Amino acid sequence: MADFEFFKKQFEFKGKHSRMVSELCIANDYEHTYFKRVIDVYIFAAIIGIRIDRKASEDYSPVETKSIFPEQMINAKEDLDFIMQMMVMLDPASGATDEDRVREAFRGAQTKEEYDRLMGTFNDYVRGGVEELYERLVVRKPDSEDRFYDEKTANLMALYDRFAPKEA
Repeated sequence: MADFEFFKKQFEFKGKHSRMVSELCIANDYEHTYFKRVIDVYIFAAIIGIRIDRKASEDYSPVETKSIFPEQMINAKEDLDFIMQMMVMLDPASGATDEDRVREAFRGAQTKEEYDRLMGTFNDYVRGGVEELYERLVVRKPDSEDRFYDEKTANLMALYDRFAPKEA
């Protein structure tokens, strides 16, 4: 068992990413929001960021933070651990061999430095995923080529089309 366990602490979106998450996750506004909870944005953004290899550094603009409380992180830990393992195994930039990446993915962090590096990379992917989701769902405006007139539906379908498997 690893000495340093991931996803047991509170996470805060700061700066521009907090503002973006606030627009993606509007409490009690099911007509305009895309996500019910901030933890859902965190999970989905991690997957999107890793999938398109988009990272973003933390922003410190003076905006109120959006928090994910430790209980929510712990409740989603199994899914988040799986996403972390995929990130480690799929990261060719690490310079490690395939075998070493698989070993690291399932071993977990053994030192504080390793923990900080992996969590930093994961959260960079989360922020990159938030930016992608924000651009595709909030900023994007449907055009005449869209199949749907409703802006929310058109944007969701455009996001789906971006990641849908291409037919041969």
